[in-house]
Amino acid sequence: MPLLEVLGYGTGRYPRNVSRRLRVLNITCWGTALVWLGFAAYYLTDFKFRTVVLVDAGIAVLLFGVPLLHRIGPNAAAVAFLLVSYLGIFIVCLFIGTDSGMQLEYLAFAAGAVLVLGVERVAPPLIVGIFSLAFVLALEIFAPHNSGLLSKREMLGVFIAVVTATTTIMFAVVFYAVREAARSEAIAEFEYTRSESLLTNVLPAAIAARLRSGATHVIADHHEDASILFADMAGFTAEASQTSPVQLVGFLNEVFTVFDQLVERHGLEKIKTTGDNYMVVSGVPAARPDNAAALVRLGIEMLDAAGRLHDPHGRAVSIRIGIASGPVVAGVVGVKKFFYDVWGDAVNVASRMETTGVPGRIQVSPEIYMQLSEQFEFECRGPVDVKGKGKITTWLLVGPKAPSVRSVS
Repeated sequence: MPLLEVLGYGTGRYPRNVSRRLRVLNITCWGTALVWLGFAAYYLTDFKFRTVVLVDAGIAVLLFGVPLLHRIGPNAAAVAFLLVSYLGIFIVCLFIGTDSGMQLEYLAFAAGAVLVLGVERVAPPLIVGIFSLAFVLALEIFAPHNSGLLSKREMLGVFIAVVTATTTIMFAVVFYAVREAARSEAIAEFEYTRSESLLTNVLPAAIAARLRSGATHVIADHHEDASILFADMAGFTAEASQTSPVQLVGFLNEVFTVFDQLVERHGLEKIKTTGDNYMVVSGVPAARPDNAAALVRLGIEMLDAAGRLHDPHGRAVSIRIGIASGPVVAGVVGVKKFFYDVWGDAVNVASRMETTGVPGRIQVSPEIYMQLSEQFEFECRGPVDVKGKGKITTWLLVGPKAPSVRSVS
């Protein structure tokens, strides 16, 4: 049987934190039992110590069997260990005297009780500490300093052995406690870092900082000038019905991962993905004067990236992109599964620019055309019926305008 299974005897039925304490108790019981056996063997050759030998051997046997009590409850073995050890030390001290230093072991048990009994409740380890003090005082009052069974030299040897064992136990208790505290702090720090990373993945960094500060319960901001991009895969619905769920999710993950990298490179904010629909904003939450141009440049790179991708059936990926600009409101919605979103007429128009767009092209609203007509080439598509807006003249992006070259005379 592996050593860890032996040390964990009887602890498997308990939660991890309780099981860890009980494993410590098992090690303490068996280690202490070996010490008692060692003393019994040391005194075995001298008949005058027969009572001490019997007490030491009996305590060792009882301590070896203490872990059997784990089946009764999480504290049964700990209580039995303390009773056996406390009474055993008291009896032996009465026989050989307090100069042996055995009463010092009560201090080690008081410290160990904190580990074994836990800190969820203060009373149990506190009671053990009080009993430890009471037993030490009782021995000083009722036990002789040296009963005469041991010579001064022998008593010194026992004292050194007891002090060494007690110091070792105290060191082990403190070391274990400090190590567990350091481990818990490391785990807490890791979880905090991970939660912070998840928060900034869900929300823009500036919004996440405001949410953490708790300065306001409602985050809602008005942005007078922002641009919104929607991208959608042409023919995705038919594609989804012909693809296995695993392949479909893997394909979407591949495409959106590429898009996410582009968004991050351009310093823009991805808002959400819904099915195969991808939404990005520019000028939110931080204003930027080139919000429309930045989003158009992103759209161009998204079309280029999609052209290099293939669906699960080996066909080229074709996307439609729509872009519009105007005033919007942005904020955080929800308490548990919160999300950051953007609302406004410009959002609706951008969505319609995508749904009425042309596969492989970027369709823009009149506001985008008016802002960027000097930087980019557009071709007029003419009036397009936009739900909720009627007929709107839209433009399809051709590409960036070539820089003008001045003639040199």
